[in-house]
Amino acid sequence: MPRSRGAEKALESSGGGGGGGAGSDPGTWGDHGAAGPRSPGRRRAGGRAASRPPPASPSRGRARRPGSGSGQSPASDFQSRRPPLAELCGRGVLASAGCGLGGAGQARPEAEAGPPPPLPSARRRGGGGGGGGRGRGAAMSLLSRILPAFRVHYAGVLVILSQLYQRCRYGFSLPAFSSQHGSVAIVTGGLCGIGFSTAKHLAKLGMHVIIAGNDERQGQEAVKQIKEETLTSKDNENFYRLNVCGNPASMEFLFCDLASMKSIRQFVKEFKKKNYPLHVLINNAGIMMVPQRKTVDGFEEHFGVNYLGHFLLTNLLLDILKKTGCPNHNARVITVSSGTHYVGELNMDDLQSRHCYSPCGAYAQSKLALVLFSYQLQQLLAAEGSHVTANVVDPGVVNTALYKHVFWLTKLVKSFTYWFLFKTPDEGAITSIYAAVAPELEGVGGCYLYHEEIIKSSDVTYDEDLQRRLWAESCKMVGIPNMIDKVIST
Repeated sequence: MPRSRGAEKALESSGGGGGGGAGSDPGTWGDHGAAGPRSPGRRRAGGRAASRPPPASPSRGRARRPGSGSGQSPASDFQSRRPPLAELCGRGVLASAGCGLGGAGQARPEAEAGPPPPLPSARRRGGGGGGGGRGRGAAMSLLSRILPAFRVHYAGVLVILSQLYQRCRYGFSLPAFSSQHGSVAIVTGGLCGIGFSTAKHLAKLGMHVIIAGNDERQGQEAVKQIKEETLTSKDNENFYRLNVCGNPASMEFLFCDLASMKSIRQFVKEFKKKNYPLHVLINNAGIMMVPQRKTVDGFEEHFGVNYLGHFLLTNLLLDILKKTGCPNHNARVITVSSGTHYVGELNMDDLQSRHCYSPCGAYAQSKLALVLFSYQLQQLLAAEGSHVTANVVDPGVVNTALYKHVFWLTKLVKSFTYWFLFKTPDEGAITSIYAAVAPELEGVGGCYLYHEEIIKSSDVTYDEDLQRRLWAESCKMVGIPNMIDKVIST
């Protein structure tokens, strides 16, 4: 299997851990200079990661930056400092919270895929056997909805504790990056929350940012607000420089409804009319734990919006990304996933959750699918020799509007604790911004980033057969050619 340039060296320098990682969200390029000040005691990724995710490894250390010298490897150094909870998340132990139903974070085996076998008939006792069977079936159906909710909330608690440690030990601060003047970025879901903060900070670095969203009025308001905030920034000289369009660095909004394949194709058509390059694509938009409903194309909404919409959007923009990327300045595809992917299940025979719907289970499945997609995309790009990289980021547990559909008790707890336990949208956007512009990630792909560190994602995300099966099925769903088998040698 092909690897990106310098892959082996990066893996050695990272202590054997390199690509993939875990975190949670319950919910680029100008000239790259050296990254600015970092939080004390923290390391950044350096070198190049493998074009495909490396095998499962307990190491969560960063790859050593070129030129650094120390007798101790970064991985072992970080292992000696990290808290037990961070180690728990980094090793993917969240997957052990399966509690049945195929196991958390595991794809269902073929033999178990699809509807479960009929329950055995209960012994007849006074003619009541049939009712007992129906009762057992109802109990199993209820259990299949409760367990995914337990897993997702369990994962959320672990991540909250992890980021609480991070806040107390290091704090959350955006490093100082060099000007990204001349670069163009697309951010989906930039109307509010993490996407809004991501778009705002990229604009402050001098990028021309295009917000893709499904509300025209709210989109124009977001653009106006970001322009006002950026123009009034006293120390923001980057915003006054000219971008590729010959105008002052600016924001713009383009309508894109990720629940509609037609809308996505129209968005790409409108973007291509502008003849812009594309240095950064940030797949940020998403929904969380909504009631069971379908997109206009008939897909389950979590799967359709969170995953399938971004799958189509990315594939339709790949030609521009490939043209924009160059050897010393790769284009980057950043996909926002979540720590809930650790407890997600991917049932290839029921991707639309028709058999037994759980809002938490459907959300976790969509986030798991995003990680599998990103890893397979990196393999495709590396096999083609393209100057484009694909990485996954985990923003953590962030205080956004995504929680309007969660369980009432979760809302109640959040209302009293969000100010301390949850990240702000600006804090949640830090890892996305880091992945988009950090010079040490130049040419690095196939990684899972959490708190600006390369960590290990769930074991199932490294299943290359599952990656290909999901990719092939997704191509059929959105109606595009499958290039994987033609490009990647087996």
